[in-house]
Amino acid sequence: MNPLEHKLEYPWGDAQPAPGAAKEVAPGVYWIRMPLPFALDHINLWLIRDEIDGRSGWTVVDCGISRDEVKALWQQVFDQVLQGQPVLRVVVTHMHPDHVGLAHWLCDRWGRRCT
Repeated sequence: MNPLEHKLEYPWGDAQPAPGAAKEVAPGVYWIRMPLPFALDHINLWLIRDEIDGRSGWTVVDCGISRDEVKALWQQVFDQVLQGQPVLRVVVTHMHPDHVGLAHWLCDRWGRRCT
């Protein structure tokens, strides 16, 4: 074990959002966990309240792996968390398949341009 690990604080303890659910961790910031079919069995994703040119909506940070199961879980998030507001932008932090995998699908789904 890393000797510094005991200094880490876990503000939510073992409480984690279920797949397809979101946990508000700060005003307008939601933590989402999506499943992965690997030894590392999940990825943490984020929804952030946003506004572009006076239009309110959401920014998605990282996308999950490209699988039908994850698309269905995203649909649950859209239905239960977005409060009728659109995804305005999609941000991918890096090019691993679990982070970028559904970027194109999310952009298409919300009429956003992939750049």
